[in-house]
Amino acid sequence: MRGGARIKSWRGLALEAGGTLVLVLALFWLFILLLYALFPSGTPLKELIQGSLEPDAPPEKHAEATLADLTHDVRLRRGTSIAWGGASAGMPLFSQDAVQTFDRSGATISFGARDQLSLGSNSLVVVTRMDARDEAGPRSYRVQVEGELSGELSAARKLRLEFAAAGHLARLKPGAARFRVAPNDDNSASVAVYSGELQVGGVRVPADYGLTLRQGVPVGAAVPLPPAPQLSGPQPALYRYRKLPPLVRLAWSGEAGRYHLQLSRTPRFQRLLVDEKLATPEFVTGKLTGGDYFWRVSRVEGGAEGTFSATGRCRLEQLLRPPGLTVEFPPGRAATGPYVLTGRAEAGSRVFVDGAEVAAGSSGAFTHQVRLQPGVNLIRVEAVDPAGNASYASRVVYGSP
Repeated sequence: MRGGARIKSWRGLALEAGGTLVLVLALFWLFILLLYALFPSGTPLKELIQGSLEPDAPPEKHAEATLADLTHDVRLRRGTSIAWGGASAGMPLFSQDAVQTFDRSGATISFGARDQLSLGSNSLVVVTRMDARDEAGPRSYRVQVEGELSGELSAARKLRLEFAAAGHLARLKPGAARFRVAPNDDNSASVAVYSGELQVGGVRVPADYGLTLRQGVPVGAAVPLPPAPQLSGPQPALYRYRKLPPLVRLAWSGEAGRYHLQLSRTPRFQRLLVDEKLATPEFVTGKLTGGDYFWRVSRVEGGAEGTFSATGRCRLEQLLRPPGLTVEFPPGRAATGPYVLTGRAEAGSRVFVDGAEVAAGSSGAFTHQVRLQPGVNLIRVEAVDPAGNASYASRVVYGSP
């Protein structure tokens, strides 16, 4: 009897669980039908994400420029959109498009082979075509700048460019020009003109002059740019090391102040490894690995940055192989008295005979007079390269009276 009652109890629980499951499924499908009724299907989420990451070109518009030389994180926003998306090299830019860079990032806006605008880190630029209806004459653009922007324009294309920064509008005189806009710590912006001419609120800024722009403050007179620093030390500088990278010191002329240093693997400084503002006329680092490096530095005074110095170069060579060493020893038995020891070490190595350093020529050749004593003589020669690798050669010579 007890077994039958237990079976009936389990059967009742199973029927109850099955009924509950059927009821839950029915309610779920009713909820799905209600969602489809209230919210019709639209663009899939995947397509929305892809569209935000890769902004589409606006219809019926002509490209004004092209994005090039992108470094790290660069974003693009079309003028007709509110969404930012990832940018890629070769993307066309249209009027009112915005480009934004982040930490250690950069991008170039190319209007042609010799007409370019380059964005520094943490910068925002909006490019607007001013004369869209006039396709025959020279093109005019207004560039809204927040951050760091440098430009180089040629006389061939005859672009007309003006830029807005810190509440002021600056116009470049048509023709070849090279300039730079940089933010300051007090929310102002400094403008430097390296070639060409600039007009800001009736103030003329010729080549090798600059000024500071402040929101709501009238523009003052242009001031001369600081001269380019002179590099110190041999150029190129050579550093050799064995295991740990050496301390590399880059130095230049000038007193304590504000300097802008750039370090790159390429002589045109497309991708910067170091882009820092310094307070002393030197930069020391122990983080560089083997290879060639190029660097330059400029002086910053009153927010205005002068021209860059000549390009410096340094090379780091890792040496793991001991230097070459050959020695002409006397025979195993030789007459006592003076003997002229000759040999050749790898160029640049230091040579030691019996612990005393001897002079070696530029080719590594050396000579040294030793004095053989009666009996056993041990002659030991050592060559040490600049990285600390050493080679040894020795011989026991019996001196006969």
